[in-house]
Amino acid sequence: MFRSNTLWHIPASLLLSSGLGVAPAKAQTTYPFNADYDILATARDLTPNLEQIFLSGSSTNAPYSLTKVDSLSYSQTNFTTGEYSFNTDPKAFGLQDVSSGYVTFSGSDGDKLFGTESGTGLIDFNTLTVKSSATVSITGGEGRFKGATGTLVSSQIQPLSLQVGVDLKGQAKISGSVKTVPEPGTATALLGMSVLESM
Repeated sequence: MFRSNTLWHIPASLLLSSGLGVAPAKAQTTYPFNADYDILATARDLTPNLEQIFLSGSSTNAPYSLTKVDSLSYSQTNFTTGEYSFNTDPKAFGLQDVSSGYVTFSGSDGDKLFGTESGTGLIDFNTLTVKSSATVSITGGEGRFKGATGTLVSSQIQPLSLQVGVDLKGQAKISGSVKTVPEPGTATALLGMSVLESM
């Protein structure tokens, strides 16, 4: 009891700066993510087997009001097998002087998630469908998701049109989790408040 009373008379800022074994709190928050998006993909040919893909989508069940998704990626297709791969990094396909790709989840309240994506897919010319799966690596965000990290998994299915230049509509299922950690200044402030409230 005596030791506790002594510590409470020492300012919290002194405890933090003197290194008395008090580590800054790092309260990590995990946000589970599971959503369905209606998507529209628009392709622009760069070479006979390389395309730039613009994708937009909307959801009615996305958590945290992240009802919109937009992305820019690059895709390389083997038309003999129907297999293709895609990536937000154009250098994955040897492309140099083009814009870097991205994945952005957003909504009306200012919260956003930013990420990169890589995946593979298959064009089935018998059933006229396109299926793909991808990993989305979360690299940051805005609002409650500032400094976010995490991994999301995406699976997509779209009907294939044999007409040239037709946008592909389909569905994407996205699941995983996102984590955030308060910035050092925020953690220090929380610790200071905890010390004062305990007095």
